[in-house]
Amino acid sequence: MTFRFTACFVSLGLAAFLSAGCGRKHDAGDGHDHKHDKGEARGEPGHGGGSPGGASFKPGRGVILTDETRQSLGLETTEVAERKLPFELRFAAQVFGEDHKPTALETEHAECTGKASGLVAQEQAALLRAGQAVALASKSGEKLGGIVLGVNKALAIGDVEVVVGITNAGARLKPAEFLSASITLPRVQAVSAVPRSALLRAADGAFVYTVNGDAYFRTAVITGAETEGFVEIADGLFPGDVVVTKPVERLWLIELRATKGGGHSH
Repeated sequence: MTFRFTACFVSLGLAAFLSAGCGRKHDAGDGHDHKHDKGEARGEPGHGGGSPGGASFKPGRGVILTDETRQSLGLETTEVAERKLPFELRFAAQVFGEDHKPTALETEHAECTGKASGLVAQEQAALLRAGQAVALASKSGEKLGGIVLGVNKALAIGDVEVVVGITNAGARLKPAEFLSASITLPRVQAVSAVPRSALLRAADGAFVYTVNGDAYFRTAVITGAETEGFVEIADGLFPGDVVVTKPVERLWLIELRATKGGGHSH
């Protein structure tokens, strides 16, 4: 009789213990992240390294970092400033042979060992003059020197032909081969610019991460000239805006992990 009573007492005590353990409520300071209940995706360590602990993403606000995570990532920012960046005109130039018939606007240059021509828009052609230096590159990446020989009248389609003399072509180039050409022109008016490290190039365009209160919001931009380590921002930012310069790709990974199914979103 005593044995049966003791067994019943132990069983009841064990059941009460299990019931209390399973039904315990979370306190505010118990370590559970209650932000999950608000639709905020949070990066956690130990899941592929895509998002560090203390990093989260919230639609409409951007990537949110704790002070500790911000320091561990070495995050750096800078203000959008106006700079007198040179204007870089780029176009494709096709090598032609001796059967090309030059126009009166073309000038001969003793140092030229080859010639090529390309098309540019009329408003861009108005900035070009004979004698301006041209940087050329072959498909293999070989750098070649060049000079503007002439700017011909507008064609039927509205573009203008630019004839380029190649100063160190030798026998390496073949007729009809395409080269990438660029002409750097000075610009008097200052434009909004950011360091090249602030720019994120994605499949759907160019972006920067702007400071949005305590978050970093990915903002679409339209770029212009790129030179001297800076990129012209033609649209999307204003002087005085603050953008992230480092680590932009890490912020992008945190956002991707949260929005593309890699993060823990509750």
